[in-house]
Formats: sequence, C-alpha cells, structure tokens
Amino acid sequence: MGNLLLKTLLKTLLFIIVLVLAYEVAHLLWLGQSDGWSSLSWVEGVSDDGPSTKARDEDVGRFEKVISFDGETSSPLLDLLILFSVALAVVSAWLLWGRDYPPRRSGRWRKVLAGSLTAFVGATILGLSGVFGQSKETGDAEWRFFTDRLEVGDVIAYRKEKWNARRQLFAEGKLSVIGYRLFKYGHLAIVVEDPDKPGRKVLFTSAGGKGVNLDEGIDSLRTYNWDAYRLDKWDRIDPERIREGIRLCREKSGHFFGYDFTGMLALWNEDLKPEEGSEFGSEYICSTAVVTLLYYGGFESDAAPRRELDLVTPFQVVRAKGRFVVPPELPGSEEPEETEAP
Repeated sequence: MGNLLLKTLLKTLLFIIVLVLAYEVAHLLWLGQSDGWSSLSWVEGVSDDGPSTKARDEDVGRFEKVISFDGETSSPLLDLLILFSVALAVVSAWLLWGRDYPPRRSGRWRKVLAGSLTAFVGATILGLSGVFGQSKETGDAEWRFFTDRLEVGDVIAYRKEKWNARRQLFAEGKLSVIGYRLFKYGHLAIVVEDPDKPGRKVLFTSAGGKGVNLDEGIDSLRTYNWDAYRLDKWDRIDPERIREGIRLCREKSGHFFGYDFTGMLALWNEDLKPEEGSEFGSEYICSTAVVTLLYYGGFESDAAPRRELDLVTPFQVVRAKGRFVVPPELPGSEEPEETEAP
C-alpha cells in the first residue's frame, strides 16, 4: 500500500512538472515576445462594451507603441540549461520509480538524475545570485536618442528580465515584483511636466510605500526594460486638468496607505472616474492612477473596471481603446462675464 501511494504521488508530481516544463518551453520558443503567464492572459482582457463602443469614430482614442528600451541584460542560455536539466531529471525519475519495471542500467540513470539535479540547483543559484540580469551600459548619446523621443503623455509600461525578477522575489523578498512574472508588464507610469520645474519631464505613478508620486525623472528609466505607448489625439486632453489631477492625487494620497493594496488584490478600486476634486480617492495602484488622471484630463478608457472584484493591469491600460470626452471647466477657470457700465 505504501509503495502504491508513493508511486501515485511521484506520478502526480512528475505530471505537474511536465506541464510546467511544457509551458516554459512554449514560452521560450513561441511566446518569447509575450512576457508573463499565458494562462493568466484572460485577466488582462478588455471589456467588449467599453466607452469606445458608444463613441463616434472621431472620438475614439487608442495607444500605439512608439519606443522600446532594454536596460537589463537577459540570459536565455541559463533558461535553456535549467529546462534541459529538469527534463533529464524528470525522465530519469520516471524510468527509476514511475514504471512497474526498473531500467536495465539503473545505476547510470541514478547518476543522470543526480547530475541533472545538481545542474538545476547550480544554475538556479547562479541565476538568483545576480550574475545575470544586470543593468546594461548605455552611452549618453544613445540614451539621449530615447529621452528626446519621449513626450508628455507617453505611458511607460515596465518589463523586467526574468532572472532579475526571480532574484528580487525569492532572494530579496520583494513581493512588488510578482506582477512582472505573472503579467506582460509589472508597472506603469505616465510622462508629465514637473509642476515645480516647468519643462522638466517626470514620471507620475503610484508605488508601494510611496503612494502617488513624482519622485523619478525620465533618466531613471535608463536601468529598466520598458515600452512607451502614445495616445493618439493627445491635443484633445486638457493640460490644465492634468496638472490639477496630479495635484489632487498627490494631495490626497498617503505614503504606505496611499498604495491601493485592495485594488492590487482585485478586491476593490477607488472611483476611477472623478468629475470633481472631491471625488478623488486616496489609494491607487500604478495603473489606476494613470487611468484616473487620463479620465480627469478628458480620456475615458475601456480599461476602467467595476469598482469591486476587478484588476486593472498595466497591459490592459495600453491595449485598451477609449473615448475622448469634453470635461467640465475647472472651478475658477471661467472668464467673468462683461457687464455694462451704469
């Protein structure tokens, strides 16, 4: 009975490993341009009956990828080594214990199993050590080529090299990088003008421990992997309302509690469609902060969800269409009416 239970558990474990292995092979060979888990791609879908479906063609807006930048090195050979070692370990374990009859040269297969497990552990430790996934050296001239192309309103979708994300998650305990391994993008920001230094471009976003902030300029992008998306018809966005939206978000957002952990867990979102300053919430994740700011400026995204049981991911924001609307005038912005002299 004990041997039967052991074999059943082993076969179940091997079956799970084969599934994971098959996914990783498919990811490397055929889905290399699609980061994250394809099994979770449904989470990043966009509503089929969003605001854009109710708008005239000339009022529909969409994002287009305009720039891609890789500030981290990648390590595909390390991934292949790990996949190969896991495949050998699975085959060896199956031949030794998964079948009713052991192989003729079981001693050799035990050595193959031990060697493949050693290679897997060694490669994993090497990957988590930080040897791979380091920042690339980008010359000043090359970097200026990218920064000069960035415009106010460009949405920055952050990617992360897999081993860098794994190292930060497992070796450093940074839970904030989980999104990089689950979805196509793990973070989102939008390029805006620094309200304190006109002409300087900064990144408006929300982060754990900070809440909504403008702490980073565009030079901080130099060590990251990212894609920049540009909203067409940006001239229809009200710049005054964008500046006011930034002020309101920063004013109401806390620091640790300014990050929307319930929104991150898809439990509850703030009102992402504020019409007035009093309707802004105090907690946002990176993607809902961008969606809210764009709405206040005059663009209603199809990515805006129900307030409960819904998650807005960075990829949803940049893949979704939306509609341009004419937002109400800001308080105090209306010109006084002329009166006739008595």
